[in-house]
Amino acid sequence: MSGKGGFNETIMSEENIVLSRVAIGTVAKLNHRQYLPVIERCGGAEGFFREKEKAVAMAFGECGVEAVKLARGEWLKQAEKELTFMQRAGVRCCYIQSENYPRLLKHCADAPLVIFYKGALEASESKMLAIVGTRKASERCKARVESFVKQIAEMHYSPVIVSGLAYGIDVSAHQAALHHGLVTQAVMGHGLHTLYPAPHRGISEKILERGGCLISEYPSSAPILPSNFLQRNRIIAGMSEAVLVAESAIRGGAMSTARQAFSYDRSVMAIPGRPDDHLSSGCNLLIKENLAQLVEDAADVLRALGWETRASRPVPVSLDLFAAPEQEERVTRVLREQGEQHLDRLCQLTAIPLPELTPLLLKLELEGVVVPLPGKHYALA
Repeated sequence: MSGKGGFNETIMSEENIVLSRVAIGTVAKLNHRQYLPVIERCGGAEGFFREKEKAVAMAFGECGVEAVKLARGEWLKQAEKELTFMQRAGVRCCYIQSENYPRLLKHCADAPLVIFYKGALEASESKMLAIVGTRKASERCKARVESFVKQIAEMHYSPVIVSGLAYGIDVSAHQAALHHGLVTQAVMGHGLHTLYPAPHRGISEKILERGGCLISEYPSSAPILPSNFLQRNRIIAGMSEAVLVAESAIRGGAMSTARQAFSYDRSVMAIPGRPDDHLSSGCNLLIKENLAQLVEDAADVLRALGWETRASRPVPVSLDLFAAPEQEERVTRVLREQGEQHLDRLCQLTAIPLPELTPLLLKLELEGVVVPLPGKHYALA
């Protein structure tokens, strides 16, 4: 870059492009689709960091967007640190004009220019179905989510299931997808250097193993703020052809996702509930305000995705989750006799190696035998 701060001119151009994209991703205000015309006017991400400050300032004015105070040298230094972390952690970044950037999200006016991801984020024509809802989900609605995903898989449709890996409906959607052989993607509200909630780390690893990915607009240096989790809801909505709200009170993240999806002209669906059920009041309101279609079964979901229903037949469930019955008995006996246990203590008491115990607990969780608790604790359901 000519002017203050810049690239080492001996670095290969491809490396400069990656570095410049990461730098854009580390600047929260700049990482917004409204700044794409400015960056393109400078010749792309690399050109934005090479151009003179006067020319960049002029580009902001010509594109009619609010100018960002330039600190490009500092941004590049921060990007170098981020790249070091990314290479160590297996994290990659995707620019809005890259082939594997989520195809629907790139058309949203508030899409991030750069997203960070871990796993497989390949260009695909697969339809994306977001399933979201309350963190305090009822067993009834978690079972409905499981049933919907099971029916869809048995009819040989393969949407990618998108959610936020939170407690309740989100993690139930991811688990159902894993259990029935569908790819699933989780959009995080923080950088990919950590995982929240921590007890869902095992699920996140399964998502990656089964061809899915973890996605975030936040670099590892970004602070983790409550507002991040509302912000990420627009990405869930923007990525998806349709959003299913399985259960929600009137206030909550799922409602913001639904309204955002509606503003993007996506199909929004909601599972109705009893009028006096607090956790169904949001779904009922969406239906009442004609913001969401009422859905009762998987056929309704498929129609919202533009697919015709067809006869189902059983499909094989992933077998690597299954362990010997004797190991299952050991786990349930310990939890029955000694109550709630931390994962490490449970490993000691059952004498089951951790690499075997983690998928076994996931299987028992999917079957409704055990429930995960905060802090890597488990108890009988």
